[in-house]
Amino acid sequence: MSYSMRRKNLVSELNLMVAGYSGLGKTSFIRTLFGTLKLRSGPGSLKNKASAAQMASGTSTPTTEPTSPSATTSGGLGTKANGTKDSVGYATGELERTLNSFEALFEIEESAEKINLTLVDTPGFLGSDEVVDAHCDEIIAYLEYQFDLTLAEERKVRRNPKATDNQIHACLYFIDHSSTRPGLSAADIRILQRLGTRVNLIPVLSRADTLTRAQTKKLKQAILKDAALHQIQFFQFLSPKLAKKLLQQQGGTEDHEQKKKRNSRPGPGDDEEAEENGEGEEEEEEDDEDEDEDEWDPETLEEKAHLQSLAPFTVIAKEEDVEIKDKQGKPVQGREFPWGVLNCFDSDHCDLSSLRSALLSSHRQELKEITFGYFYEKYRTEKLLARTKSQHLQFQQQQLQSAGSTASLNNNNKTALLKNGGTLTPKESMLSVGSGSIVGPWEE
Repeated sequence: MSYSMRRKNLVSELNLMVAGYSGLGKTSFIRTLFGTLKLRSGPGSLKNKASAAQMASGTSTPTTEPTSPSATTSGGLGTKANGTKDSVGYATGELERTLNSFEALFEIEESAEKINLTLVDTPGFLGSDEVVDAHCDEIIAYLEYQFDLTLAEERKVRRNPKATDNQIHACLYFIDHSSTRPGLSAADIRILQRLGTRVNLIPVLSRADTLTRAQTKKLKQAILKDAALHQIQFFQFLSPKLAKKLLQQQGGTEDHEQKKKRNSRPGPGDDEEAEENGEGEEEEEEDDEDEDEDEWDPETLEEKAHLQSLAPFTVIAKEEDVEIKDKQGKPVQGREFPWGVLNCFDSDHCDLSSLRSALLSSHRQELKEITFGYFYEKYRTEKLLARTKSQHLQFQQQQLQSAGSTASLNNNNKTALLKNGGTLTPKESMLSVGSGSIVGPWEE
């Protein structure tokens, strides 16, 4: 098979999750996005993923096959193992409140590329802090379960070359802007700090049709300020290194460069310490030469800078069960108001079009690379270190138990010797007195 034929038949995996408080339009967002997808095949052709096991706060063991989280949960969070047929029905049928997490699987084509797209819809956070934290535990367990699937595959003697990529490549976190205080709530901060250790976070402002441009600008600034204050790392469309390169191409001043660095906070994989301190400049120059030239293309950098300036992204979901047409009479996904028609994919109305392009096209590969190279490797390291520590503690316990049994046996022998009229040597007397202190395995 020729290289062009292999490229034609190559299928990429992309797994996205939506999360956030209840009632923010997460399911409506998925249904709106589905209306723009070009399906490669009819319903029911895509098999269920192994990751369709149910979410819960359980753990998994990667030694052989991962153990999926248990089926029942206290918060009612569970994944229904549905294929493309049910997924299409879910995206086009009657809109209902999401009570169980749902994996919607679609075979799509985007820019002449084949993609197996998984959209994970999760129930909204609701209730007390304890309930919200338990809900977050379940989502974390689900994310880690996907890593365990990869870890189990890597430990096989013969790996499956067609193994499915189950890792969640990005989590779109929907932020409620109805609060009197603009920015992130205390619960949002707590959730984002935890989710940010396992997945790429992309902040989203839903129901943007209720916001003016001034309110939107104020909200975005407040959210980014809170994220920086609480060390929450959102996905960086334009890293500090790329921002520096863009400014060099544009001939920007040093003051402008410093301002750009502050606006583009470092994310996973960036050498922020070296850059802030002016260290490692020679290494950066060497790395620049090794990078793909397309990455340093001015047009590409401009696109990355534009996407970075949009975050958090404003989105608007289409109006359900109503056919909307623009001024030219062309059907659009949007909402109709007394003053006119709102198009969900008009960049003048919201950022949904830019977000869609970034997820499905321009930044799809980057999201996957960071997921595997940073988040998975971090989890894998933590898992193996924890396992090594557990084995070491188990070995110590066995050594202590063995030493304790030997000391008890020696004491019994000495007692029997004394009862029979025998005597102890000075060394035996010292050991008898010190028998309460068990010698550790690191001492002779």
